[in-house]
Amino acid sequence: MKRKYILLMIGALTVSLLTGCGQKTAEDHSGHTNHASAHTGAYKDGTYTAKSSPDERGAIGEITLTIKEGKITQADYKGIQKDGKVKDADYGKTNGKIENPEFYKKAQQGLKGAMSYGPRLIETQNLDKVDSVSGATLSYKQFTEAGHKALDQAH
Repeated sequence: MKRKYILLMIGALTVSLLTGCGQKTAEDHSGHTNHASAHTGAYKDGTYTAKSSPDERGAIGEITLTIKEGKITQADYKGIQKDGKVKDADYGKTNGKIENPEFYKKAQQGLKGAMSYGPRLIETQNLDKVDSVSGATLSYKQFTEAGHKALDQAH
């Protein structure tokens, strides 16, 4: 009898745990549509551009997505500094010079990581399957925010 009771309790606990692991809701916490269930033909063909919110330094992320036959065929992402300059090979330099090599190296590693997000989105066709790259976490947040805004336009 005691064994039956324990098995019944384990079963009930398992069911309640699995119930809590159900599907994601239609919107994430920022109010954007969840694009995890995207499928071919889900998006309207066209080119869509969106920007993220500024970070603590005033920099933003901007994405331009091209949709053809309902699929993401191009995803161009760039970080834009507060002064309007695109983050590129000069990102991390001071007055055009590498005055702090460690800072410059970190800035360039972050930039390289951020540049991997667009190709990964094309490959997966799903923002939720694009993983954050170490050293480019802030860019990742801006990439996904801008990406959700652009995909919302494409619906």
